[in-house]
Amino acid sequence: MKIAQKSLCVGIVGAGPAGATLACLLAREGVDVGFFDDGKRPDMVVGESLIPRLVTVFRKLGIEDDVAALGTYKPGVTWIFDENDALELSFTAMRGVLPTYAYNVPRKPFDDLIHETALKAGARFIPCNVKLEIGQTERGEKVPRLAAETLALVPEWKGKQPDLLVDASGRRRLFAKLLGLTAKVGQRKDVSHFAHYENVMMPKPAGQTVITRLKHGWSWRIPLQHALSIGVVVDKDHARQYGSTAEEQLEAMIDQNKPLAEACPDRKRISPVTTYANYQLISDEGHGEGWVSVGDSFGFVDPMLSPGLCMAMTSAEMLADAILHNTPSGWDRAFTDYLDWFREMLKAWQELVDIFYSGQIFALQRTGNDMSRRFPGKISMIMQRHFEKNISGMAGGGLTTHPYSRNLLRFMTRYGIYGHEPSDFAVL
Repeated sequence: MKIAQKSLCVGIVGAGPAGATLACLLAREGVDVGFFDDGKRPDMVVGESLIPRLVTVFRKLGIEDDVAALGTYKPGVTWIFDENDALELSFTAMRGVLPTYAYNVPRKPFDDLIHETALKAGARFIPCNVKLEIGQTERGEKVPRLAAETLALVPEWKGKQPDLLVDASGRRRLFAKLLGLTAKVGQRKDVSHFAHYENVMMPKPAGQTVITRLKHGWSWRIPLQHALSIGVVVDKDHARQYGSTAEEQLEAMIDQNKPLAEACPDRKRISPVTTYANYQLISDEGHGEGWVSVGDSFGFVDPMLSPGLCMAMTSAEMLADAILHNTPSGWDRAFTDYLDWFREMLKAWQELVDIFYSGQIFALQRTGNDMSRRFPGKISMIMQRHFEKNISGMAGGGLTTHPYSRNLLRFMTRYGIYGHEPSDFAVL
């Protein structure tokens, strides 16, 4: 049951999908929401391949038809772990757990859609380069505050700080940097190059995202309405072997990987090559008196299974509930619970990604195929479908932290692999 929040004022720093989703959900309930952003975003943004859990968020926001109109229907994901073998995951295995499909989207129009949805809900957008300063509570705790020049851009607030300030600044992590907060950083430090291409062979079935193992990393192929998004994620030092520029490295890695080269020998690049750093981070702190973090500003994991945008928007959904179902006096406990959920989700996603990087999931698939050939029949089929439903539900965002699903995967990767060495399929 929601608590009346008509007099509540919330300031959100950042207008990406996390900030805009939160702004929309709060504004719909009558909260006075202002979200601040300088509008500076690159033309090309990673995170074009979505997962089924997000479909439930789109339905809550009332925008699924709009997402479908600008996006591409996505029935599943295929992982190619060598030139002759692949693991194909159909989202139909999630029936009863999640929607049995997702979408691939061009990020700029998608992000614009979320932004417009927040405005239609009544949120106030303040375009500016946000200025922050350190304030201090009565207990001596350092907290972020909007500087006077930024606060003055919302005359309706009459110079008063909002009741709650939210960091939705993404990987810039403005509050954490302002307050000097620490974080735990993951082991992989890769570089990612990607671009959009035409004159290419689109994956089958239509809309299927394809992940291909490379010598020292992996690549993606994401079918969009107007193009095929092709990207590589590789070790920084290894990338230098393919050229001195991002363009040279991306093109050379496509040409030198057989599944990629065969899919797009006559490709034509129709966008600049965009580069991102691939690393993993979880903040040690994510809230204090009068402030809280959402989306990437709190944490993010490796993008192999496309958890980024899902975590951004579902964390906004969870934070909105924590704000709306509690009075300000109860926020400390509510935000602690919210961040416990967030931290556990990130850890579960990373654990799942690590099983793919280690090659265990592919060795397990080979073992399952061997068992099906040796012991064909109904029992073998039921066991295979049961495992596929659980792994699909985890990768789709519905069973990611489910104890049974996680323990089943842990048990199978530890005791269920026979005759195959995971390291033979590992992503180095």
